[in-house]
Amino acid sequence: MADAATSPELDDPVIAIGVLAQKTGLSPSALRRYETEGLLIPHRTGSGQRLFSHEDVRRVRNIQRLIQELGLNVEGIRRMQALLPCWELHRCTAETRSRCPAYGANARPCWMTPGLDCAQGGQACRQCVVYRFGSLCTEDIKRLIKQRGDPRETGAVVEDLMKLKGLSQQEER
Repeated sequence: MADAATSPELDDPVIAIGVLAQKTGLSPSALRRYETEGLLIPHRTGSGQRLFSHEDVRRVRNIQRLIQELGLNVEGIRRMQALLPCWELHRCTAETRSRCPAYGANARPCWMTPGLDCAQGGQACRQCVVYRFGSLCTEDIKRLIKQRGDPRETGAVVEDLMKLKGLSQQEER
C-alpha cells in the first residue's frame, strides 16, 4: 500500500505554474528557470501549458532549501543529482551502459542527457524513479554515500534510501 508520500495522486499534473509559484513563494520565471536548468520537468498539455503535481511542490521546496539553507547553487544541485546511478536502478546491462551517454556523465543527471534509450516515451523522465527520487532526496543521497565511503556503492545507497522513503522501482508508471 502506498503511503501519502508516494500515492499516485501526488504525481497527477493538476497545478498551473502560477499556483505553484504561489505555493512556493517563487515567481513563474524562477520556476521556468528551474525547468531550463533541468531541475524540474513539468507535464505539458497538448497546447503546451505547464502543469505540475503535488510532488513537484515538494521538489521545488527541496530545491529552495538546498539553495537557501545549504548554500548550493543550481550547478551544485545538478552535480549531486548526477551521482545517481540510473544504470543500476534500471538494471542496465553492460552493453547498454557502454553506449549510454548518461553512464559516463558526472555533471548532469540522466534526465538532462539527450538520446537515452530509457527515455523514448516523451515525458518518460518525469515518471522515472531516478528523476522522482533523485529530485526529492538529493541531500540524503550525498550524506549516505559519504557515510559508506565507497562511491562504487552508490546504487546500494540509493536502493536503501528508496526503501526508507517508501519508493520502489515497481512504482514507476
